[in-house]
Amino acid sequence: MKKQILLLCSIILLLIFSSLGCVTNDDYSVDRVPNDLPTYSNSNVDSSELNSEVYNATLKKTAILDLGNGYSAKVLDINRKEEWMWISFRKDGKEYSTQNISLDQTYDVKDQNDQNIVYSIHLDKIYDNSFVVELTYILRPEISLQVIPIEKIESEVKFKLNRDTITANYTWEYDNQEFWINFEYNEDAYEAYSQRSRYRDFDHFVTDPYDDELISQITTQLTNMANSGGYDSNEIPYIAMTFVQALPYISDSASAGYDEYPRYPFETLYHGGGDCEDSSILLAAILYDMGYGVALIELPGHMAVGVKGDENIYGHHYDYAGSKYFYLETTNSGWDVGVIPDGYIGAKALIIPIYSGYPELRMEFTGSSKRDYYYTYVDLNIKLENIGSANAEDVIIYTSLETTDDGRVWDQIKSDTISSIGADESFTYTVSNLKAPIGKWYRVGIWAVSANSNPEYIYSDWVTA
Repeated sequence: MKKQILLLCSIILLLIFSSLGCVTNDDYSVDRVPNDLPTYSNSNVDSSELNSEVYNATLKKTAILDLGNGYSAKVLDINRKEEWMWISFRKDGKEYSTQNISLDQTYDVKDQNDQNIVYSIHLDKIYDNSFVVELTYILRPEISLQVIPIEKIESEVKFKLNRDTITANYTWEYDNQEFWINFEYNEDAYEAYSQRSRYRDFDHFVTDPYDDELISQITTQLTNMANSGGYDSNEIPYIAMTFVQALPYISDSASAGYDEYPRYPFETLYHGGGDCEDSSILLAAILYDMGYGVALIELPGHMAVGVKGDENIYGHHYDYAGSKYFYLETTNSGWDVGVIPDGYIGAKALIIPIYSGYPELRMEFTGSSKRDYYYTYVDLNIKLENIGSANAEDVIIYTSLETTDDGRVWDQIKSDTISSIGADESFTYTVSNLKAPIGKWYRVGIWAVSANSNPEYIYSDWVTA
């Protein structure tokens, strides 16, 4: 009787594990099956990802998950008691990073150069036997519908001034139908934007968290109007494209007083137009919020948008990290996807894919010194600013007086952990009485490191104590 029960249990376990996916000769890889509806119920998933490609997978320990474009992930270990899995990230079969992911945690996976986020993984469940996990992972879709050719169209922007706010109405045409959207802007908010730093990477303007509510209003209005007009979801990005293309061209010098002044989407809409980088940032923010794969394309003296395309799209494109980004002109209407002005054909292009926001640290410092018979004592005031588009977590500042020997210091101090520095926020830190022996060479060296950003390092000139 006991042998029969054991045999029955073995058969059941065999059936469970054989249902986990297709297995290679190494018994590692599994199938991925897309959801019929790209949503999931977990509250940790950002609503901006709902139009992305969302997949579920059930993986055994040592299984390899194929993610496309040469990327894959291998489950190295599973710990049910401590509720984590250890996973290996791979490109073309070669491991370039590993990570522990806790239960109910979402982890953004970067490429092998640690520059851009290529997909996200969420650990949904660990089975009691600690040999199987359930995952949800997100890939961005490719734009697949070709745009309806349109003639040159100008957007009409009307402003209504109230006591503390400005209401703007925008009207334009798509497919011979008129569309309109409106927004209300607070004048104090515009003044706050005007004080914000422009010294940051362009993708931070796209993923700026302070514009999230405004961009979501745009995508909601565009979606509602498209549905009311009988357009399907594939045409919504093109309706958004014609909206931005129809905005008037306004140079930086005309509206901001000087050239090369990139604007946040809020500012471009507030002014009712902008130059090439402003309109590209705005359209990229809208398409990104809709869940589409998008990039900024930086050319000599110009900027445009790249939309990730599949085999149904033809035209001028750039290959980047295994994907094709098709050129999209934003400063004038009538441009189709994949059509590039003659002057930029063959020009050197920098592709800036848009992924989720990330922190970026910048530092500056001032200081003074005093002496006695033996030492020079240095006091420093350090300003640390997060110019990125997400919170910098668990930040630590290391300050030292470096010697001329690499890796050696006369004196050093470590700050307490700063739990979080928000996007566009700063932190001031004071250090006193760092000392170096009289007559010796030294320089100030400062590192700022955080749990989720690249470190920032600054230093002074060499001086004699």
